[in-house]
Amino acid sequence: MKDTKKTVSAGGVIVKKENDSFYILLLRDTRYPDWFFAKGHVELGETLEQAALREIAEEAGLHHLKIYSLLGSYQRFVEKGNEDKTIYYFLMSPTTEENATTSETEYMEWRWWPLEDLPEMYLPEQRDVVEKNLEKIKSIISADFSTKQND
Repeated sequence: MKDTKKTVSAGGVIVKKENDSFYILLLRDTRYPDWFFAKGHVELGETLEQAALREIAEEAGLHHLKIYSLLGSYQRFVEKGNEDKTIYYFLMSPTTEENATTSETEYMEWRWWPLEDLPEMYLPEQRDVVEKNLEKIKSIISADFSTKQND
């Protein structure tokens, strides 16, 4: 029997506020109908936050993000690779007006979705992390949005 491989991934729940509405950035792989957050494996020497920022830069082309807090971690077993995977999700928001860009080879589409109207998600835990933290997300982003408006 093959040994179980333990892996760690990190990603971002990227939220912005426009007027009184909240939006969340989601990506979609061309091969599947479901949407997801940018995330990926933590590389040797990286912190969880560094890995999350790198993965978002690679997958969504966003380079100017503020990390607010850890929203949660989820553990699951992936049979295909005999992998015990832990994934950490951080609340983030863009600090500039840059648009997401995706590489043709990895992701075909990105979209800002209304925070309270999520589409079908590829990983159930990703919907869960938003739903469990909805008020916290709104509170943190609203406070930062108010600060920016008063600057």
